[in-house]
Amino acid sequence: MRIKLNEAQQAQLKAFLEASEDAEQLSAREYVVDLYDNARPVSLDIVFVKGGIGVDGAAELKYDEAEDGWYMGERLEDAEEIRAALAEAGALEA
Repeated sequence: MRIKLNEAQQAQLKAFLEASEDAEQLSAREYVVDLYDNARPVSLDIVFVKGGIGVDGAAELKYDEAEDGWYMGERLEDAEEIRAALAEAGALEA
């Protein structure tokens, strides 16, 4: 799915991803980030494209206390829900 972002929003998101310990840059344009501190933690695969970002994968993160680790839960398919998750994390202005 695509999410429209202006140049300032793209720059803000890229700066957030580059500063985050929970983000990994996979290529010049692609990042994977886990937003553990959100009320509903999520994992996102983000690709910067002309006019915004493409979200190649998005899922909520669940924590398993017995295994002491995180795992992927329900897929997220709503662009506004993903935009809200990025805003909650401080990656985009709300």
